[in-house]
Amino acid sequence: MKKLFPLIILLLVASCIEEPQFEDTTNETSLEDISFEGFNFETGAQVKLAITDYTQGTAKYKVSYMSDGEVNTIGSFFKKGSGLSTDLFLPTSVEELLLIKSDSKGAESYIIKVSGSSANLTINETSSGSVANEGCIDHLYAVNNNGDFFTIDVSNSDFTPTSLGQLQGGGSIANALDQENGIMYYNVNKNLYAYDIASGTYTIKHTNNPFNGNYPRLEYKDGYFYMSNKNVMHKVEVESNNVVASYTISGFINNDGGGDLAFDSAGELYLACFSGLYKFSAINDQNGTAEVVRISAENFPFQLTSMAIDRQDRIFVGTNDAQSNLIQISKEDGAYSIVKTFDKKINDLTAWKCEASNLSQQDSDNDGIIDELDDYPNDPEAAADVFTPSELGMGSFAFEDLWPLKGDYDFNDMVIGYRYTNVLNSNNESVRFIMNFTVRAVGAGNHSGFGIELDVDPSLVSSVTGHHTGGNNTTLDPKGLEANQNKSVIIVFNDSFNFMQPAAGAKFINTDPSEASVEPYNIEVVVEFVSPIDPSLIGDAPFNPFIFSSLERGKELHLAGKTPTSLADQSLFGTGSDATELGSGKSYQDTNNLPWAIHIIHQFRYPTEKTRIDKGYNKFIDWGVSQGSQFKDWYGDNNGYRNTSKLYFNN
Repeated sequence: MKKLFPLIILLLVASCIEEPQFEDTTNETSLEDISFEGFNFETGAQVKLAITDYTQGTAKYKVSYMSDGEVNTIGSFFKKGSGLSTDLFLPTSVEELLLIKSDSKGAESYIIKVSGSSANLTINETSSGSVANEGCIDHLYAVNNNGDFFTIDVSNSDFTPTSLGQLQGGGSIANALDQENGIMYYNVNKNLYAYDIASGTYTIKHTNNPFNGNYPRLEYKDGYFYMSNKNVMHKVEVESNNVVASYTISGFINNDGGGDLAFDSAGELYLACFSGLYKFSAINDQNGTAEVVRISAENFPFQLTSMAIDRQDRIFVGTNDAQSNLIQISKEDGAYSIVKTFDKKINDLTAWKCEASNLSQQDSDNDGIIDELDDYPNDPEAAADVFTPSELGMGSFAFEDLWPLKGDYDFNDMVIGYRYTNVLNSNNESVRFIMNFTVRAVGAGNHSGFGIELDVDPSLVSSVTGHHTGGNNTTLDPKGLEANQNKSVIIVFNDSFNFMQPAAGAKFINTDPSEASVEPYNIEVVVEFVSPIDPSLIGDAPFNPFIFSSLERGKELHLAGKTPTSLADQSLFGTGSDATELGSGKSYQDTNNLPWAIHIIHQFRYPTEKTRIDKGYNKFIDWGVSQGSQFKDWYGDNNGYRNTSKLYFNN
């Protein structure tokens, strides 16, 4: 992710329709007193992942890493011969990788140490899963305080509910599953009930609990209950009902109420509540403390009361409305999507996770990957998706459009959300590349287009579709790539005003909260390859995005450190405030290395019109002065981080 710092001394130039009115900064420290010599805002590096796997048969490797409390899924790859060798682009701070191996026997997880530019793993044997009859269906058990008890089929997108009648003893707001013994537990006041799934019978397991009544969070693992409410959690032995450890949870942002607990396939404990999705980073039985790190960038806009993690490590949560929403949340960044609305409320969820061996071993498209492991079971040319930044979330690009002159640094002249999907075949080769963009704001009078450069040689591309190139300032070749470029340059659009206009009476598009907002505009661009290619040929995310003048194609603005395309007017380098030195790797930065464009891995709540970015984000300068080592989540809504009155929330 590219880093940058706010300008304290600014040159007034009309970037937007009205000249920016700057705040008096007479008493502020000038950034011109600080040298960032040699700092190019690069936070990533190439790491070679090498897996030696002596087990037999096909396997799918899902690779993730932790960064600042976030689980970032790189994607899924397939075993090739005796393992896998692939290049990954990781943050330089990453010390471990999480690998989940799935095969016909089930799933196992591994932690891989990153040492310099390599990460190596040897798998000698696997003990996961046991062969059983086919016919298992992944599902959730749902309960509510009205006594409703039902399952939700999560094996397909219908999410079909099936009623199991009424809970014995009354309504419940907490349940947990001992899948090995086929028991679902639920709490009613002081009583803990056990529901035998095979026989459909109920018994009272215990008649008291550490909370002396109801509590909202309950999870089961390896013979223990994890019971929690707000910042307190107890570990309770199931059979004896004895409390073996109690914890005070720290690390909540803004609110610790509501929600639920759940373990993922790697045994990591997650907590979702009103203020977002969290991961436990430390649990200490001796001193009774537990620490959580927030994955979400901000509070959820709904009252979350439940959570379950299924076999595929998908997080499902529910709301306790009369007509509850079932919501899927990304482990990577806390992004979410409503997948189903039911005619009853959900107070808690727990997941029944089928073993892979319980499911069909059918390979419908004969690509060597069984349907259960295949993201495209009916397409022999495709098998897995790799997402950036995540399946549900979107990253953000934010631009100042006056380069090479300085603007008002509100970073809302163009704000674009992105998500990339790299579609791989069973040999881990790229067969197509899908780019989803959302134009969220245009706080400028200048007309600008948006493009992205991939490293892939144009001869390997068969077609590009979905772009919006009305106008005369760009020329495409028959494939849909921009003509006369050395690399594959895709013009997503050449003038944002061709499809977005300010609302009636407004001067800007989604940057002034006093004006009516405009619906963000979505674009999907699909790149098809002539034949499957090595994914490394595409380049490293977030690749090379840029804006350009709709009236002067050669005037391009890129992220700091990125190179211009073949059509850029390089005579603009070194003019105005620009201090680009292409030979040294410095580009689109001023003399203090300050850039005109930023990349944020989350959805960015950008500043309102004429508000400098450090006025909306209180930790922005501290993050910059530390050269990115502190306040890496400066864009989040942690207490004291944001001045919300100076950020745009209307879209």
